[in-house]
Amino acid sequence: MVNVSNLFVSFIFLLYVVGSVSAATIHGTIYEWHTLEPLKNVILNVNSTPPQRLVAKEGTYEFELDESQYRIEARYYENNELVYYSEENVSIETDGDFILDIIMFPNIDLNETFFEDLDVNLSIDKSLLEGIEGDRDGGLISWGAIIVIIISLVLLYFLKFSRKAGKKEKKTEVLPEDLREIVNILRRYGDRMTQLELRKELHYSEAKVSLMLADLENRGLIEKFKRGRGNIIILKKT
Repeated sequence: MVNVSNLFVSFIFLLYVVGSVSAATIHGTIYEWHTLEPLKNVILNVNSTPPQRLVAKEGTYEFELDESQYRIEARYYENNELVYYSEENVSIETDGDFILDIIMFPNIDLNETFFEDLDVNLSIDKSLLEGIEGDRDGGLISWGAIIVIIISLVLLYFLKFSRKAGKKEKKTEVLPEDLREIVNILRRYGDRMTQLELRKELHYSEAKVSLMLADLENRGLIEKFKRGRGNIIILKKT
């Protein structure tokens, strides 16, 4: 009789423990960053225990998660190359049904900084100015250093001015129709897209697209940045 009572108490305790564990349902739709259309065949991973993995074949997903902190990683591949990536941190504090849509961005470093073609930072060491109030010879040497610095600044100014003038002349050139097509596509997609995405919008061969991009880069109209096995194309501000 005692054993039966112990088993009954243990069963009630297990029911209480199971009922006290809160679980939440996380679900949503996965979108492409520039079209905001659902993106199919995205691979999702959650660092739960045990880890969960899901292939969102139709662009939607759903996970059952207990109370804890989680990281949801989403990856989209084309030809075995990571094209889009997204990461979301989720904190489950209560049970319920929650919607979390995911936007997939190109696989690039979003903290990347793009610099101007010519950015001159000139600092004058204090040691160059020492001795101006000293003896006559030291003063002559210091004044000579200052004159050299002034001449260098003037030369750098005219060099930068001449480069800008050259760029303006290039911008006034009439672009061929095929190059204008690329420029218009870049403007339509927010002045920035991958070379793979650009090729999908054009009806030219891969070799011709590469030559056209090289021509635009030589004209100073675009910039190309290597990312993995592909390129990011950025339209310069005109």
